Amino acid sequence: MKSEYVKKHAKTVLFVDLVPTVLNILFLVMIGLYGFSTGDSSGMTFIAIFMLFVIVVVNVIIFIWIIVRIVKVSMNKI
Repeated sequence: MKSEYVKKHAKTVLFVDLVPTVLNILFLVMIGLYGFSTGDSSGMTFIAIFMLFVIVVVNVIIFIWIIVRIVKVSMNKI
C-alpha cells in the first residue's frame, strides 16, 4: 500500500536531514582546502566563524519550521 501522505512527509524529512549534513560537509571542505592552500590562520578563523554562523542560522530556521509543521499536523491543517 502506497500512501502519498507518507511519501510527501518522507521527502520533507529527507530534505530536512540533508541540508545540515551538506552544510557541515561544505564547511569541512572549505576549511581543509583553505588551510592546506594558504596556511593563513586568521583567514581560517574568519571562514570558520562565518560558516559556523551560517550553520547555526540554518539550523534555527529548520527548527522553527519543524515546530510549525508539528503544530499544523497536530491541528490537522496539512
